[in-house]
Amino acid sequence: MKTTKKALLAAVALSGIEAFSAGFGFYEMDAASTAFGGHVFGQPLNASAVYYNPAAMSTLTGTVVTLDFTAVNPRADARVDKKHDTRMNSGWICAPTFFITQELPWGFHFGFGGFADFGIASAYNNHWELKYDSTETSFEGYTLQPVLSYEIIDDKWSFAAGPRFTYCTFETKMKRDFKFVDNMYMLQSHGYLHAPVRGKDRLRIHADNEDDIGIGLAAATQFRVTDDFALGVMYRSRMKTELEGRSSWRGSDLRHGNDAKEKIQLPAQVTLGFNWDNALWVEGLHLGSSVSWIEWSKMSAIRFDVYNPVSGQVEKNSIKMDWRNTYRAGFGVGYDLTKNWTVLGGYTYDWDPCRNKIGYAHTMLPLGDRHIASTGLTWKTDDGKWEISVAYAMIILESKTQKIKDEYYDYNKTVHKMHTHNAYTSLVSAGVTYHF
Repeated sequence: MKTTKKALLAAVALSGIEAFSAGFGFYEMDAASTAFGGHVFGQPLNASAVYYNPAAMSTLTGTVVTLDFTAVNPRADARVDKKHDTRMNSGWICAPTFFITQELPWGFHFGFGGFADFGIASAYNNHWELKYDSTETSFEGYTLQPVLSYEIIDDKWSFAAGPRFTYCTFETKMKRDFKFVDNMYMLQSHGYLHAPVRGKDRLRIHADNEDDIGIGLAAATQFRVTDDFALGVMYRSRMKTELEGRSSWRGSDLRHGNDAKEKIQLPAQVTLGFNWDNALWVEGLHLGSSVSWIEWSKMSAIRFDVYNPVSGQVEKNSIKMDWRNTYRAGFGVGYDLTKNWTVLGGYTYDWDPCRNKIGYAHTMLPLGDRHIASTGLTWKTDDGKWEISVAYAMIILESKTQKIKDEYYDYNKTVHKMHTHNAYTSLVSAGVTYHF
């Protein structure tokens, strides 16, 4: 008989992403927009309008295709109880994106995008002090989004909407240390077998939502005050989905497996922004700014079951989150050096959703507010059909001390202090756009 294992959402929450941004959201969709700090909600720069503001597809003519490839490398130093540092380095994570927009008759535009808008990655030494909380975690959420826009007032006001379909995968690993459990027995056909367990216990949870793809709504509007100044609003709805998979426990002499199953909610998000071309009446100067609200408060807890070799039972467990709603805000600047070359830069401040209460903080998610600085270049052909962009962004997490304790088993209730510092993420992106 299968045992329900509510471990899933650990994926999302544990996903310590941020390897990417506060919580486990990922906002870098194409190189040009990334270089601009992502502040293109009033007027996106290419077919990535499907993600940033699909209502702005009304400004794109014909068929526009944007392909991009982004590589991310998160790192951090963790010092537990004022002892030596442990390095968190998950290596490089790659996120490809694809967008296409098509102009239609009667003021309509159609767009389609495939992009990773959720993700995390963390990896610690298998022998570090907090190995019972996590040694390795990864979470990926990939979205397919078709959208349709309509010009309510020609060249002035447009609206767009469409469904979002998100596929998620999650895996986390941890090591449990039962140290002196000598009197544990396992029932065999010929009787009970003595099976001591001493510090070699591993727990792995792997799950996805293949059988319950997340479905949400994307809606946006754009209002052009002038030919050069545009306002935009983007809304992404809360998304409910269910992750199913398998959790496995392995000790020195025993193994045990459970089914994993948990319903989760991905957060709603609202963004307001503007873009101003020929800004401050300087030809070739581009300015943009935006502020986003993200509903991380829905990440209250993650519940799952785990096999306890001490009791020989599958026990209900809970990873407490109690996150709070957050904001991210910043600005972008661009300047046309020539007809073909544009230099871009941006800055974003990203608030940390964690409250850092004892028992609510976890090693899967390095805590601390984020400072994101970005820069890049865009080159276009004389006829404007081809555009090639490159970008580099540095995400710096503020140093922070969090209190962590083992919430799984009663034998270890020590409160540890983990100080995260030297935490940063390098992000490299390259993309190409073609106007048919």
